[in-house]
Amino acid sequence: MKKQKNSTANLKVKIISGCWRGKNINFLEKKDLRPTKSQIRETLFNWIQYDVENSYCLDLFSGSGVLGFEAASRGAKKVFMVDNDLDVVNCLNIQKKKLKGDNIFIFNSDSDEFLKNFNEKVSLIFLDPPFTKNILDETIKSLSVSNSLIDRCKIYIELPHNKNFTVNIKTPENWELLKSKKSGDVAYLLFQHNCSMI
Repeated sequence: MKKQKNSTANLKVKIISGCWRGKNINFLEKKDLRPTKSQIRETLFNWIQYDVENSYCLDLFSGSGVLGFEAASRGAKKVFMVDNDLDVVNCLNIQKKKLKGDNIFIFNSDSDEFLKNFNEKVSLIFLDPPFTKNILDETIKSLSVSNSLIDRCKIYIELPHNKNFTVNIKTPENWELLKSKKSGDVAYLLFQHNCSMI
């Protein structure tokens, strides 16, 4: 039987820790939608283990939503999930309802448009845009002029791995690179926004 497009059947990823530990998140089969691998998530949340609880978290290219759901599971106070695909947003809402995630707020929006109208202050940001779309630099630029990042806000970025991935990424001077690592064809980095460096 041919697999049906946009079906959530058998497409699942597991939350690693927190109050929803072991719970499965269903996600859609979509081009460019790749849940962050569990090994990478384990490393990321070890990096930010003291920053998640009571945080205001922005998951700007949610996709499967696993980063945002993981943060909510680990005690984030509010998690804002954003995706421009309505099917994906509908699926995220189903997962939120299943988990009773009252601290999760889901938006169907383009990332730039969302940032223009976003008035909350956040302490944690996940940036994992589609690899086939060259939008990371533009998104970083939009964030750099946003008033939504508090001092010492942590920004996680996932991108295709290449030899000079840590220097090729264009970040503001007041974004301090704290950690970087690669796993297969994926590179991932953690930055800190420092208001005192502006």
